[in-house]
Amino acid sequence: DEAYRVIGHVRPSDLAVLESLLELVTIIAREDVADEDRTAAATALSNGPASRNGSVTDAHLLALAWTLDADLWSHDRDFAGTGWPSWSTANLLSAV
Repeated sequence: DEAYRVIGHVRPSDLAVLESLLELVTIIAREDVADEDRTAAATALSNGPASRNGSVTDAHLLALAWTLDADLWSHDRDFAGTGWPSWSTANLLSAV
């Protein structure tokens, strides 16, 4: 719903593109990510050497990556030092 709201407001001409992209995306419910994983992810982020700012706002993303055994695509340096693969756009483009 949020994607439709934002794209509809910012670039309504791209709503058809959004439709196509959403056909490729699987939405994972919060309940499908274990509470233990979210807690462990928060701990990993708060202890991560990249920023050491204690921010755990992205713990749900790290826990989801663990759940799906998937790498992260983000420019957020907080994932560095968690022991989980994360890619910036530049690094991802260099690798493919």
